[in-house]
Amino acid sequence: MGPPPTHLLHDLPRMGSLRLAFIALCLCTLTARAFDTVVLDPGHGGHDRGAAIGYVFEKHLALDTARRVEQLLKKEGLRVVMTRSRDVFIPLPDRAAAGNRYGNALFVSIHYNYNRGGSGSGVETYYHASSGYSLASYIQAYLVQRTRMINRGVKSANFHVIRNTTRNPAVLVECGFVSNSSDRSHMMTGEFRARIAEGIAQGIVAFKRAH
Repeated sequence: MGPPPTHLLHDLPRMGSLRLAFIALCLCTLTARAFDTVVLDPGHGGHDRGAAIGYVFEKHLALDTARRVEQLLKKEGLRVVMTRSRDVFIPLPDRAAAGNRYGNALFVSIHYNYNRGGSGSGVETYYHASSGYSLASYIQAYLVQRTRMINRGVKSANFHVIRNTTRNPAVLVECGFVSNSSDRSHMMTGEFRARIAEGIAQGIVAFKRAH
């Protein structure tokens, strides 16, 4: 599908808001690509614990959260591929390769955050290519809605897995700070991780419905 006719762009300033909204919706529909597969990437694993305080390891939190997201997405009829489904180390290039393996997919990497001093708190979602921005925005909005955690926003970043997942929209979600005592007390409960998973899954489903 080529770009919109030039005369449409020239006429935009003279059109009413409803017409503009309709044209935007049409253009989005024409250029968007349907997907039926979600590649979930639980961060770290095996010898790589990720963020850690005491016996709270990011690798365990990320895997548990990804499994919960997996079940929710399957209920929506989506195919889900996990880069790891147990406590094993997966090299970063292999994770990105999984994100590029399917032609009609999304890539969602799930992590928990850390900062020195423990002052950081809240959730944030990263993208690299512009194709991931909309997906990141949906996930962030629903994640904040479900968890009521501090909204740290949608940000561009150069993380390996999203930089090198070039075939499909790719995002990386940070689901709270292991280093923050308040965030940590929440994420250690299964009930709260379920809410995190619901936010991520609802964001993915909302993105699918909008596209």
